Parts: sequence; C-alpha cells; structure tokens
Amino acid sequence: MTAPRIFVSHSHEDDAFTERFVEDLRRAGAEAWMDKTDLGAGNFQQRISDALANCSWFVLVLSPAALASPWVRQEVDAANRLKHQGQIHDLVFVMSSSVNHRELPPLWGVYNIFDATNGYAQARAHVLKAVGLVSEVGTTLISTVQAPPPIANTPPVPPIAPDHFPRRLASQGFVGKTALVAGKVVEYIVPPLCPVPAGSFLMGSDPKRDKETYGDEQPQHTIMLPAYQVACYPVTVAEYACFVRAGQAEPPGWQDQLSKLDHPVVSVSWHNSVAYAAWLAERSGQPWRLPTEAEWEKAARGSDGRIYPWGDQFDKARCNTNEGGKGGTTPVGSYPGGASPYGALDMAGNVWEWTSTLKREYPYSESDGREDVNSTENRVLRGGSWSGDAGLARAAFRVAIRPDGFHVGNGFRLELRSAPISG
Repeated sequence: MTAPRIFVSHSHEDDAFTERFVEDLRRAGAEAWMDKTDLGAGNFQQRISDALANCSWFVLVLSPAALASPWVRQEVDAANRLKHQGQIHDLVFVMSSSVNHRELPPLWGVYNIFDATNGYAQARAHVLKAVGLVSEVGTTLISTVQAPPPIANTPPVPPIAPDHFPRRLASQGFVGKTALVAGKVVEYIVPPLCPVPAGSFLMGSDPKRDKETYGDEQPQHTIMLPAYQVACYPVTVAEYACFVRAGQAEPPGWQDQLSKLDHPVVSVSWHNSVAYAAWLAERSGQPWRLPTEAEWEKAARGSDGRIYPWGDQFDKARCNTNEGGKGGTTPVGSYPGGASPYGALDMAGNVWEWTSTLKREYPYSESDGREDVNSTENRVLRGGSWSGDAGLARAAFRVAIRPDGFHVGNGFRLELRSAPISG
C-alpha cells in the first residue's frame, strides 16, 4: 500500500498537540506534513501551496484558534477546491479543544470531525482508519455526517412532539424522528423521496417548442445523470423548525412562518440551505445535499424536454403562481395535478428553490467549475414562486442571486445522490 501523503493544517497555538499527532501519523506509516517542521527555506506561501498540491489527504487540527486563523481558513478553502478537482481524497478534522459547532463555516459541516478532547487515542484511531492506515477501530465516531449511536442502557428516546409534526405531513410520507445527541433529545424530520432513474434528459429550451425561451436556456442539450432521489416536496417549516430548535439561526419572519408548519420554509439563503442539509445528514446518517441545476431540472420535467412538469401547456390549476391569485405560499402538495413525471410536487410555483450550481453558460458540465462549493458567486434558483408568472415557472427557467441573499419567495428542496454526473 502506498503511504498516504497528509497535509496537516493547524494554528500555531496548537503546536504541541499537532506535533504529537503528526508523529503518530508518521509512526503509522503516513507521510505527514506540517509547516513548523517541514516548511523549509523559500517563499512561505509557495511552500504551503506545493505541499497542498502534493498531498492525498488534508487533516485539520480544529480548535477555537484554528477557527479564528485566516491562514487556516485559506488552507481549508484550498483543500476544498483540490477535493472538488479530484486531486485529494478528502478532508478530515480532529478536534484538539472544544469548539462551538454553530461557529463552523457551513461548508465545513460536511466533513468528519473526530473529537480528541474526550479521548486522544480514539480520535487518532479514527483518523488512521479514515486515511486507510487501519481497517477497523472499535470506538465511536463523532461525525457531521453520522450521529453517534445511543449509549447502552439509556432510556428510550421519545417520539417527536405532536405539535411539531402536523398529521398532514405524516400522511404525505414525512417521518418524524429523534436522536440522542450529547445527552439531549434532538428532533428531525425525513422527507419522502421520489426516485429519478439513471439516463439522459433534454436540458434547456428549444425556441421552436417554447416561445418564451431565454438566451441563457440555450442551447438545449442532452445530459446523462446517474440515478438519484429527490425530495417529493420543498423543505417545510416543520422540518426547518427542528433545525432552529437545535440552535441554528431563525430566518426573517420566523414567528409568522411557525403558524404554517406544512408550507415551504422561506427567507433562507443558500448558505442556510447548505447548512440545513449538512445538519440533517448528521442526524440521519444519510448524505443529504442540494440538487445540482441539472438534477433539479430532470426531476421537474423528465427526459422529454416538456415545458412544465405536467406538459407543454400552462395550467394555473396545477401550481401556485401569480395567475392563481393565492398571494402567498400554499401547503406542500396542494396541487397533485402538477406532479412531475417522477412524482415530485411543487416544482412549478410556490417557492423558488436553491440549487448547488453557479450561474454559467450552457451546455451544463459538473466539472467546469459551476459546482465549486467555495465560490461566492451567484447561485441558481429554479421553479418560480407564488408571486411570479407562468413564464418563470417553466422547468428550464433560470435565475441566480447572491448565496447570502434571501427573499420571502425563496426556499429549497433536498436530494440524495452518490455517483458523479457525466456530461
């Protein structure tokens, strides 16, 4: 087995811990690099860039000092880009002193965090397993993608509170769950899913078929996608309320939203949406994420290039747009006649839905930088809203705003996918 090359990022306030940790990595067979011992002569930034470019894994020693360090954040951002480009396998965090997880940047929440404050040997063993130096460990993972299992002989976890989970959502396939996290009961809700089979679909618009086609919807082109599952509905207020009760920030107008638990949550930024997906992944052990622009569009229209989820002709009885005169959001699933070919609802109207994608010209390609998770450029929303007209609710229509922007018409839905997309 080739020795894993590991770049160890840290704040110099954590030198003592990091030196011990790096020595243990080396004893286990890794080629571990840290700037204090391996920087050498020459340009400081160039040496770090070269070390990052030559590593196969990135390990961050996580602490309050590391969170406050602009150098550490730059290194994590660089490692994220390298992972996205396929140049490193993954990022792994080991916590040397306690941090407030709410202070973590949202995109750090997708990576495993091993807690050395409650057992150094345990955390070290998990890092060694993560980078492939050992095959198995008998200790408990503390992770942002999998909640720790319940401690033996603990009392049973109560069901989710009835006033937090409307019966209507239960009848639509939503599942209310609870987990013990750090000795506290945490509620979460898992949405029903619509499977989307692998295969090609027509992305974008053909002006010969759709007279309302915009230039940024052209050229229409064929995209091949692996199988995935998309949430049947946009994320509801009830689902997001679990996130807020767990200590996350409330969106604007939150108290008004709480009176409409089965409506889509609104006034959430792209960053809020990504953070929620990471939080749900942590609680459920499933890799929830935002759909890409291509995944969203296929789920909305199927493979044949239809203009709306139900066909080529607009019908105000199938969706909540301005033509219907509702003047606000409606409960999810209120328009069963507007289902997409895969059964997804509310993909035309009700709320705009964030995707993971940056606004770029067509043809779509996941590998051309438009799925850069670290970019601060505008992100694409799809689907129209209750305040927009029929033309904006077309499955191919695209709009993009700043990722920190929010509006009373903006929401999101989630998906599950493991295989990469090919253009």
